[in-house]
Amino acid sequence: MNNNEASRAEQCLGLVFFNKNLLKVALTHKSFTAETNDEVEVNERLEFLGDAVLELVITDFLYNHYPNLEEGNLAMLRANIVNAEVLAKLAKNIGLGKYIFMSKGTELTGGRRQVSILGDCLEAVLGAVYLDQGIEKTKEFILTIFQEEIKRQASKEKYLDLKTNLQEYTMKKFQILPLYKITREEGSVHDRTFFAEVGVGDHVWGKGKGKSKKKAEQEAAKEALQKLQKLHG
Repeated sequence: MNNNEASRAEQCLGLVFFNKNLLKVALTHKSFTAETNDEVEVNERLEFLGDAVLELVITDFLYNHYPNLEEGNLAMLRANIVNAEVLAKLAKNIGLGKYIFMSKGTELTGGRRQVSILGDCLEAVLGAVYLDQGIEKTKEFILTIFQEEIKRQASKEKYLDLKTNLQEYTMKKFQILPLYKITREEGSVHDRTFFAEVGVGDHVWGKGKGKSKKKAEQEAAKEALQKLQKLHG
């Protein structure tokens, strides 16, 4: 990434990086390594970091700005805000796709519009901002680009529950319904803990526990959604 490329990418983001190499790594998709003989660092580790930072910032914001929401509704609202499709949409909104380093093959097959690539790249950028400028600047950046999505999701009269979200996702992606199973129960009759798992096809994608069967299944659905969206977009 030369100075002009770095400057254009920074203008897209509305940021100036102290360490330009962090920005370059954040914008380097793994497919790019197929077209260079040099040892290239790709954005997967930064994506891992950015994912954690994003969840923390959004969780903190929702906790402090929606004090009347119970834990379950906070979790549902966060799931509707922090997911692959929203990340990809926001990445498209700021024009991030044109700055991603990827292979020609990936580009020719629509890589610059692909949900998983765009979402992962935005998370990697968040990880890079965090390392380059700290948590407060990262928080400011996240809340700036997410503010309209937060308002839109929070304005809904009723949040979709996580089981509904998972069902809609699996039907759209695989044309099959998720199946839930209570695997065990622990504790006394008056203080019971239930353990659930949810399968999609032949694979168990999520596990959860709670003081009711419904709560355990919701937690299982949440884990399954996160895993499936990471893998399939």
